[in-house]
Amino acid sequence: MTCAILFARNPLPGRVKTRLQTHLSPEQAATLYTAFLRDSTALLCGCKASQKIVASADTEGLQGLRSLLDPTGDTRLQFTVQKGADLGRRMEHALRVAFTGGAQRAVILGTDAPSLPAATLDDALEKLKGADVVLGPVVDGGYYLVGVTAEAFAEASEGLFHGIEWSTGGVLEQTVAALAPAIKMALLPPWYDIDHPQEAAFLRIHLEAMARTGDQSGRHSLLALKGLTLPPPS
Repeated sequence: MTCAILFARNPLPGRVKTRLQTHLSPEQAATLYTAFLRDSTALLCGCKASQKIVASADTEGLQGLRSLLDPTGDTRLQFTVQKGADLGRRMEHALRVAFTGGAQRAVILGTDAPSLPAATLDDALEKLKGADVVLGPVVDGGYYLVGVTAEAFAEASEGLFHGIEWSTGGVLEQTVAALAPAIKMALLPPWYDIDHPQEAAFLRIHLEAMARTGDQSGRHSLLALKGLTLPPPS
């Protein structure tokens, strides 16, 4: 059995994408994050994982996410709450629950890279057939995806989730350095995520180019980006 988990927040104004608010209002930032969330959920729903889980950042946001992403309850999505003192502990807990439930391979994805290719999650799970850990590097020094096998989880957890300076440009470097030599690692192609207005401007350009080729990935995000006043990419 395989499991794909989306880490998400309820898109309330002033609570999400706050670094975009140098150029966007709290309401605009929340609307844009809602689009990111919809595109990331489409990626989740489209993958072949046996279990597809949306993990809310807090208990209060759980019902809001459920109402937004699965209002009729007719999808295969499951909803849960993240638990842990920091991002590493929350990811560790989510994966432990997945493996306790019978998953043999599991991955976690964030919501800040809505232009990711549709095959991203399936590619990550496939790589875990021959590796213990898979990472999707982000050009700012973090990663957009992390995955591990049930067999390697206990040994890999220390390097993956403990002692990392989260939300810094050193996350990927520290993670790779901390993994034990015996842990076999695989990598997905590097990508970019959206934290700052210039990155949102590049996302708009990229999604417009993708749409011209017929690729509808990120379509909710492209719609939300239209008409926003953003600084040029840098």
